[in-house]
Amino acid sequence: MEFGRIVVGSDGTPDASALAIAGALAAIGDTRIEIVHAGTEDAVHDSAMADIAATVMMSGIPGWRVGTTSHTGNLADLVAAAAERLDAGLIVVDRGGRRPAHAVHRLSHEAPCDLLVVTPRPHDGSVPYRKIAIATDGSATADRAARRGFDLARSLDATVDLIFVGRRATGELTTTDTVAVYGDDVASSIHLLEGDPAGKIIEAAAGAGSDLIVIGNKGMTGMRGVLLGSVPKAVLDHAAVDVFVSRTIRQLESQLSPGEGGVVDRHGEQLAAFVDDDGATHLLSARCTHLGCIVAWNPAERTFDCPCHGSRFGPDGAVVQGPASRPLPPA
Repeated sequence: MEFGRIVVGSDGTPDASALAIAGALAAIGDTRIEIVHAGTEDAVHDSAMADIAATVMMSGIPGWRVGTTSHTGNLADLVAAAAERLDAGLIVVDRGGRRPAHAVHRLSHEAPCDLLVVTPRPHDGSVPYRKIAIATDGSATADRAARRGFDLARSLDATVDLIFVGRRATGELTTTDTVAVYGDDVASSIHLLEGDPAGKIIEAAAGAGSDLIVIGNKGMTGMRGVLLGSVPKAVLDHAAVDVFVSRTIRQLESQLSPGEGGVVDRHGEQLAAFVDDDGATHLLSARCTHLGCIVAWNPAERTFDCPCHGSRFGPDGAVVQGPASRPLPPA
């Protein structure tokens, strides 16, 4: 799995864990890295910035794929702006102590792409993750987080622990379908649990020896509201390992493969995008023609589904199921 561009937030510390992990992930493909230091323009000398870049490059990526900038301002604002400008696929930041700083919480909700929050620890630039825990609740938006987690596991040759908290019957159907669609070639274990979602996710990940937890940032209401909006924040607060927060609502066009759809952002407008088998992207309005709710991609049925009243649309925008009577118009 390639991220295209990774933006790393830095406080000027050359041995920061986020730098090393970002370098290891960038080494998977031809990914470029932009290191953003939050401080004054002259706060970091050239030699120090060189040391910071060297931490990223210890994974073996060449220097021409690493850029460094220093700006005055808030870290969350700076890295989010850089990710938006560069059309980055991932932001990497350090956790910042026992619990995430306010900047991390903001990024988990507002980042324009996926977010990786790294727990400070020594790292030698080798493969960063061997066991990945993925939290799912069966919702269409949680499917995106699951797909990203399985893609990452596949690229790192890691195993997956798929965690569902809620009714067992629902969990059996949800997890079986998730593995079949996204990870049939990845060694996976399924955990069906009941209780407090965040606590059970963290407990299961720790019990499995996972070194990364993957969870969606919002929209995880799923079957009977199993995972609520506060769950990603609670996992960020209390997990002892790294947390990958997948952007479950807006996607990047570059992350869609032939035969896949998703909701993307074009100049502030949300659009339903579908990539056909020839690789051409087709854009439609993402607003349901019934009452204007934003649709979401359903990978199992290959339809755009409205979460409000159940309308469904084909990849070409045609109505598959009402109450909507008009197709999604072309963008």
